[in-house]
Amino acid sequence: MKAAQRYRKTAVLLTVVLVVSFAATAHASTQLVLTRGEQPPSTQYKGVIELTVDPGFDDARVTISIDGQKVAESLQAPYRLVVDFGPTAVEHKIAVVATGPKRQQRIQWHETINHGHLPLTVRIQPVDYANHVFEAFTTAPIEDPVTVVELWDSGKIVGSATEAPFRFAVPAEVLASGFIQVTARTKSGEEAADFWSANGEVHAESIEVRTVPIFVSVVDNNGNTRNDVDRSLFRVLDNGSEAKILEFGKAFDQPISIALLLDASASMTYSIERATKAALGFVQNTMKRGDHCSVYAVQEVPRRRQALTDDSALVAKALLGIRPSGQTALYDAIDSAVRELRSEKNRRAIVVLTDGGDTASIDSYDDVKKIAGAAGIPIYFIAYDTGAASSARDVDLLKNLAADTGGFVATATEQNLQAKYHEIERDLRAQFAIRYQITDYAKPNQWRPIRVLVASPKLTARTIRGYFTP
Repeated sequence: MKAAQRYRKTAVLLTVVLVVSFAATAHASTQLVLTRGEQPPSTQYKGVIELTVDPGFDDARVTISIDGQKVAESLQAPYRLVVDFGPTAVEHKIAVVATGPKRQQRIQWHETINHGHLPLTVRIQPVDYANHVFEAFTTAPIEDPVTVVELWDSGKIVGSATEAPFRFAVPAEVLASGFIQVTARTKSGEEAADFWSANGEVHAESIEVRTVPIFVSVVDNNGNTRNDVDRSLFRVLDNGSEAKILEFGKAFDQPISIALLLDASASMTYSIERATKAALGFVQNTMKRGDHCSVYAVQEVPRRRQALTDDSALVAKALLGIRPSGQTALYDAIDSAVRELRSEKNRRAIVVLTDGGDTASIDSYDDVKKIAGAAGIPIYFIAYDTGAASSARDVDLLKNLAADTGGFVATATEQNLQAKYHEIERDLRAQFAIRYQITDYAKPNQWRPIRVLVASPKLTARTIRGYFTP
């Protein structure tokens, strides 16, 4: 079995403040002067440090990088800045490039501080694969040792070890998934993560390189959507192998096409006014220039009240014109929306409000699950409690369908319906757009599962569960 390329975070988060006056240096209790050809003192550098560079000539422009992260560019005399190296002393590599006027002179050098003080890292690998035994190998600052290593499965802790060697007898069902994730936590609470994949390396005589675009939502342990997660924390597993992320950005910058489905069966008779008002508020708050929206009334036969349009007035007219009657062909309506959005080049989403399960569709649940999963369009459900006889099983089916596509289910009452639409709006605004590259077997129409990881146990990524190759 081959181990996947692992993620080990070796750099601390560096907070940099350019010093514009000598008074500003009062916050830094320690100074570090870097001069080419001279070793810096062997002091342990941690916390807020005043960093000064002596380039050796006048009128220089200085660029400084720490652990590969550029923290200052074209810095002018007195070549000084304040850096927060974090609460513990760990090894850092500092690179300095000094360029003279008109680029006639250029020098560069590297320095290492806190040499030998290793940062927090964790690496998981099998030590007795036949008996499902894995070990996590860690490093950590001397004054901030690792206190616990935890084994995770589907966002839940399934094992922990508090003393080295950090070994785990991995449950058979976790091992069968071909994916194992651990986190290491130090005394101060700092955390690092690593994973192992059974399909870490692929060897083939015939290969094909392709790129895959996905949209990813990230939520924290409190269920809050986050849009402030750094690119370096993301890892994508495609068919069990780690993919190379080529592009990363905020998805909100891209236009979106939304199919808005509203339950208009007879059971919604006394709730339709409130429901359409909430849906209209969602459209008005979500749509921006370049976005499109269509409207479906979910009844015995799915009725598209408005085809995709960028005219919010037409969307409002379609919503306000819905009149409840008959039964609920929910799966047929989702099928129709998927077919409408399938050829759209924009970012896409289906938003459904329903007060119960399906009662009239020709399509089965398995049919729509397959269609929706293959299309890669996130489906968001609002399970609206109107007092109708919906069952827990109905909600579970919706949750499963939403999870397959990267959406979620929000349970609403008439008091918080607008707020639930706002949760979906916030999720769509906070999505990340990722395009990644894979090199793999050239097999057409192959189902490839996707898993997006965020290197923090406090954050969970949500996206489509997979796709079929062209």
